[in-house]
Parts: sequence; structure tokens; C-alpha cells
Amino acid sequence: MKTAMAKRGYTLIELSISMTVGSTLLILSAGLIHQVMRYHSVTRDRALEHQVLERLGGDLRRDIHLAMNAELKATDVVQLQYEGDHFIHWKIENHSIEKTHVEGNRKIRMESYTFKRPITGVFDLLESPPQVSLTIQSPDQIHGTKKGTPRRISASLSRLARHERGEVVDE
Repeated sequence: MKTAMAKRGYTLIELSISMTVGSTLLILSAGLIHQVMRYHSVTRDRALEHQVLERLGGDLRRDIHLAMNAELKATDVVQLQYEGDHFIHWKIENHSIEKTHVEGNRKIRMESYTFKRPITGVFDLLESPPQVSLTIQSPDQIHGTKKGTPRRISASLSRLARHERGEVVDE
């Protein structure tokens, strides 16, 4: 004869409770995975923006150091003049900064430094010592993150040419 214990299985209530607990754990883990993916995306975007800013800063400083003269065409456009009729125009757009090499009246080459979020920027010319500076900031927040702090890139105008002539000595 079989005993009552041998016939016993799981009750409907026990199955319902275990399914509820399992579903809750599944929902919580899905939410956690979503947050991790969001943070990864924001971090990746910031790292890419940092790389673009590093490349932009290096190129802008080099161009300013090599330039003989600088002229502000607008607050968002600066023209760097080199020997002869060679110019480089730097222009701030909504999501990018454009660099255009011009010789005479023809465009030789154009480069772009593109950002994921919109940017605003201002070029400034400082008289003593002669410097060109660029201040960049993102005007709004993305994905609920804080508004970015302004980044300033500045360099001495014609520094390399003055070095070659012996007018500047590194200290």
C-alpha cells in the first residue's frame, strides 16, 4: 500500500509563489542590464568626444603656432594666415568644427571634427601675448547627464615661426 507521503507533489500555491519570485528576479535583472547598457553608451560617447577634443586641440594649436596672422571673421569663425596666400579657416557648426585649407581662391582640403551632441563655441584673439583661443561647450544635457563644462583651447600665434627666428626662448 502506498502512503500519503509518496503521492504528495507541489501544490498550485507553491508553484504560483515560485513563478512570481522567478518573474520578479527576471524583471529586476532585465532592468539592471538596461541600466548597465545605458551607462556604457554614455561612457562610450564621452570617450569618443574626448578623443575628438584631443585631436581638435592638437591640430588647432599646431595651426595657430605655425600661422603668421589671425583674423576673426565672426565669433564662430577664425582665419589663420600663412606665408603667401595660404589660409586655414576654422568654423564652428552645430555638431562639428570645420577646418578648411585655402590657397588663393581654391579649397585644397577640408576636415571635420564631429561631436555626438550639439556644441557652441567662441573664438577669441588676445593681443599680448598674441594668442588665439577657442571655448567650446555643449548647451544641453544628453541621456540625463550633466551639462558639460566649457573646454578652452588656446595657443600663441606664430610661436614656431618666432622660435625659428630666435625671438622666443623656452624657459
